[in-house]
Amino acid sequence: MKCQKVKKESLAAARQQEIIRACEELYETMEYEDISIKEIAKSTSICRSNIYNYYQTKDEIFLDILEKDYLSWTEDIREAMDREEQPGREAYCRNIAGTAALHPRLLKLMAVHYITIEKNCSLEKLTAFKHAIHPFQETMEEVLTRYFPKAPREKIQNFIFLLLSLVQGIYSMTSLCEKQVKAMQEVNPDYRMPDFTSALYQALYILTSDLL
Repeated sequence: MKCQKVKKESLAAARQQEIIRACEELYETMEYEDISIKEIAKSTSICRSNIYNYYQTKDEIFLDILEKDYLSWTEDIREAMDREEQPGREAYCRNIAGTAALHPRLLKLMAVHYITIEKNCSLEKLTAFKHAIHPFQETMEEVLTRYFPKAPREKIQNFIFLLLSLVQGIYSMTSLCEKQVKAMQEVNPDYRMPDFTSALYQALYILTSDLL
């Protein structure tokens, strides 16, 4: 019985990973609004009705993608900070901006679809997601305490909230479509879309002044 249970759990995990991979691939070529459980099923060996055994909505699949990307960014932050030979304000801002830029899918989901995803997930699924990405919060607090030892915990927690808000806003302003860029250039011929990494670094450098 135990062996059968392990096999069943292993099969379920494998199928979930197949569903997630299919959704990730579709997101590379399709708009979020056009992706459906039906489209996802076409890209897997799993029939549409069976997908509902694992996910009630496509948003729940994207929630798992968000979890995966959040934890990947968390690992990149840890590695970058551990490699840093001269920790300080500039190094912190550079590493956060640089590692964030490595995760464009996460940035897009955070900036454009985050509210929709969370709204259309069950409370159980959403609560599990919040627990799963808690290592991000812990890592950010740990790193900030190391780089800004004089900052009180309340300021550090507030900074993390502002950091995530910055990431979402700056991504939106530095990832314009061709039509948006053309419209901006009609108003200002000299307009050039800002670079995400540079803009985030500058914003973080200003924001971290409150932690010194």
